[in-house]
Amino acid sequence: MEIKDKIVVFGGNGMLGSSVVRRLQKQGFKNIITVSKGDKCNLLNLESVNDFLKSEKPDYAFMVAGLVGGIQANNTRQADFLYQNAVMILNVLESLKNYSQKTKLLFTGSTCIYPKENPQPINESRFMMGPLEETNKGYAVAKGMGIIGCQLYRQQYGINAIAAMPTNMYGPNDNYNLETGHFIGALVIKMLNAKKSGVAPTFWGTGKPRREAMYVDDCADALIFLMKNYDKPEIINIGTGFDYSIKEYVEIAKGIVGFDGEIKWDTTKPDGMFEKRTDISYLLSLMPEYKPRTFEQGLKDVINIDFKIKV
Repeated sequence: MEIKDKIVVFGGNGMLGSSVVRRLQKQGFKNIITVSKGDKCNLLNLESVNDFLKSEKPDYAFMVAGLVGGIQANNTRQADFLYQNAVMILNVLESLKNYSQKTKLLFTGSTCIYPKENPQPINESRFMMGPLEETNKGYAVAKGMGIIGCQLYRQQYGINAIAAMPTNMYGPNDNYNLETGHFIGALVIKMLNAKKSGVAPTFWGTGKPRREAMYVDDCADALIFLMKNYDKPEIINIGTGFDYSIKEYVEIAKGIVGFDGEIKWDTTKPDGMFEKRTDISYLLSLMPEYKPRTFEQGLKDVINIDFKIKV
């Protein structure tokens, strides 16, 4: 990648997309175009994507756009998550084939593509090796379709498409809506509200499942590295290499925020996958300097940046 190259970030206003833009700018890149929901380029419409790529012909494209949400949104809108996420990446690939074949594409999937049951940590070889977790099957299938799409368009049409699988993320510009947001975003809001009101926050499930949580800027740095240095069809995990139980995350957040009250657990709600820790040995073999920050530090950064609260 050269500083003068034209870079498109599909989903540039989202948490990950805005982080990619920030980190690119920090490295001196200025010729960056962002595409977000409501823009002239509608990723759900092939003709709109065609017009955009025919006109812009970017050197590089980060495909980080998508319909995303937490366990509740994923479970109640399975068809929406399947359709929209599948159509968006397929439209981009088809349009690149027709109008911008020299563009290098980086597609971000998700570690939810892996089966419900896995040896831990989860290696890239586990893709398509078993039944998926039911609560986010629509999203997982769509992301899996994107992976296969990148591989097949590379094989048949020579599109330089690579695919990275980030773990759960949090960070600046997260979705803090309790109905549609991911776990860490909801955790932050619930803890800040509990600190203010003194009312015990309630969390889904038993708190026993274990999860990774990666600060979004650490993921963005890895994506930019891969865009510069990786050119293979095999998928590559981006994670932290460490995890906590949901209860441990809650206790860490409780301590950082300074809430000393009761925590409630709604065990009528699903836990989701029990354990989901990614194997990042492949990434580390390519990027040995990769060292994601601790959850404690990341959470402090988020509360400081998004809520202007020093903790």
